[in-house]
Amino acid sequence: MVRYKIIHPDDFSDEQTETIIATLPEWRREETMRYKHKQGRKECALSYWLLSQMLGYQPDFVKGEHGKPMGGFNLSHCKQAVACVVSDEGEVGIDAECLGRYKPALAEYCMNDEELKQIAEASDPDAEFTLLWTKKEALLKLTGEGITDDLKNCLTSPRAEGVTLESGIDKEHGYAWTVAVYSF
Repeated sequence: MVRYKIIHPDDFSDEQTETIIATLPEWRREETMRYKHKQGRKECALSYWLLSQMLGYQPDFVKGEHGKPMGGFNLSHCKQAVACVVSDEGEVGIDAECLGRYKPALAEYCMNDEELKQIAEASDPDAEFTLLWTKKEALLKLTGEGITDDLKNCLTSPRAEGVTLESGIDKEHGYAWTVAVYSF
């Protein structure tokens, strides 16, 4: 079974965040404190807390070749959302990104011609760009590759075969998200 959850950092006070940070394992607390800004610390702490809540325990991370935590879970966070996906069926990927990232030069760099056309024809090009970006990143997190040199075509490449993507946009909170799983 695959389960995912998205929470909003603004729903947590500074005091709640500090309490959560205090309960983190030492290695995760150190990772959290590497973030320079309070917002980054909050997102990092909340992502691990959410994972722990979903699993029912605090997991250690075993990372793959490109740094992706292995073990049937994945995390993502941005200023507007903290997302977690867990699966007892295999590896998974998730990405959440704030809306407002669309820049034509960035789109030209990371989107193929069909995707550029899709963005240009969308009623909200920014939301469409961000949604496509989350699809790419969730797929690459699922495969454990991270951002690659074939970013433009990753959604149509052989690595995408057998992958199901579930996506959405939360305009109220200002983010897009995608979960990537292997189809069983």
